[in-house]
Amino acid sequence: MSSKNILLALCSILCFTFILNLNAFGQMTLGQYEDEAPLRTWNTFGLPLAQSLGLGETQFALAEGPSSALINPALLSKLPKFSVSLSGSLSSASLFRYSIINTGVLSTEKNSTISMYAADFGGVSLNINGWAIATSLSLVEIYDRPKVAWDYTYRGSPYYSIKFTQDGFLKNANFSISRRITGGLAVGIGFNYLFGEYEKTVEEEWIYTQITIADTKSHKYKGFYINGGVVADLTEKLSLAAVFRSPCKKEAQSESSLKYSSPMGDTYITIDAEADNTYSLPLVLGLGMSYRFSSEFRAASDVSFFNWSFYSVDYFEEDLARDFRDIVKISAGVEYLSFFQLFGQDMKTPFRFGFQYDPQPMHNPDSYYLYLSFGTGLYWGNFRLDAGANIGKEYGSGNDLSATRMVITIGYQR
Repeated sequence: MSSKNILLALCSILCFTFILNLNAFGQMTLGQYEDEAPLRTWNTFGLPLAQSLGLGETQFALAEGPSSALINPALLSKLPKFSVSLSGSLSSASLFRYSIINTGVLSTEKNSTISMYAADFGGVSLNINGWAIATSLSLVEIYDRPKVAWDYTYRGSPYYSIKFTQDGFLKNANFSISRRITGGLAVGIGFNYLFGEYEKTVEEEWIYTQITIADTKSHKYKGFYINGGVVADLTEKLSLAAVFRSPCKKEAQSESSLKYSSPMGDTYITIDAEADNTYSLPLVLGLGMSYRFSSEFRAASDVSFFNWSFYSVDYFEEDLARDFRDIVKISAGVEYLSFFQLFGQDMKTPFRFGFQYDPQPMHNPDSYYLYLSFGTGLYWGNFRLDAGANIGKEYGSGNDLSATRMVITIGYQR
C-alpha cells in the first residue's frame, strides 16, 4: 500500500467526517428532526391506547385499563378485579429535514413519509380489597426515519450512490401499585425500566473507483424512572387527578464505526469508537379532569407540563446543543355511550371526539401540532373492542408536516 493511497484515503475520510460534522451542526436547530427525536412528537408520556386516543389523548382522570398505570397508577383502583389489554397501532409522519436530508448533503422538493405498524402494548391488572397492581410491556418511542437510496449515473453508467438508514425503538416494562385511601381518593406509583436500541448508517460508494465510505452509529438504551398520581372523586360526576413522571437519564452504550474501503488501491481503514452516552429526559407534571353529565355522556381534559429546558445530550463525549423550552400540552375530549341489544345480548358502543394542542420544545422553528381525534368501540359482556385515531397538522416550520396514529385495543374485564 503506497503512501499516496494512504494519504488519499485519509483525506477522503477527513472530508467525509467534515461533511457529517457540518450536518450535525446543522441539526442543532432541527428540533423534532434530531436523530434521537421520537417519530411524530417529542412529547411522549405513557402510551395512549384506543379509548384515550379517541378522546384527544386524555388519560389522567379516566381509567382505560392496565395502560393507565403508565400515566396515573391511582386509576388502577377504579378498574374491575381483573383486567387485561392488548393493543396494536399504525403511526405515520411526514418529515422534510432530518439527518443528511435537506441539511446540506441531499435535498428533496417534497416531504418524506414513513409508516410503522406495531403490536405496542400488553398488560394485566388485579384489584382486590382496595389494593391494585398492574404490570405491562409497551413500545413507547420509535426512532425510524424514511430510508434513502440515491444513485448518480455518468454517460449512462453507474457512478455514485448514497444510502441512509435509521431505525430504533424504546420499550418500557412497568410495574405499578395503587391504594384506595377513602371511597373517593386513591394514590398510585409506578416503576419503569426503559430499554431499546438504535442504529444509523450512511454509506457512500464511488462505483467506478470502487471506493466505499460507511459511517455507522449504534446505541443500546436503558433507563429507569418512576411515575405516580392521585385521583379524587369530588362528586359522583366530577373527578380530578394529578400526575408526575420523574426526570431520568436514558443511558446508551454506543459504538461508532467509520470505514474506508478501496480495493483498487489495496486500502482498508476502520476507525472505531465507543462511549457511554446519556440523554437527560425531563420532568413531566399533569392535571386532569373528567365530568359525567349523564350515564351516556362525559367529557375529560388534561394539561401537562414538560420541563424540556432540562433536556441535554452527552454524545460521544460532546455536549450537543439542544436549545429547548418548557412547554404545556393541552388535550380534551367527549364521549357518548349508546346502549342497544344484539341477539339478546346487551351491547354498548361509545362514540368519541377530541382535540389536542401539542407544542414542540425547540425555539427554532417555533412549531406545534394540532390534532383532531375520533374513536368508537363495541362492548359486550366482559369483552371490549376499541378503535381510535388522531390526525395532526404541524404549524410553524413552513414545511406542511403531518402526523397520524391509529390504534386498536382489545380487552377483557371482570
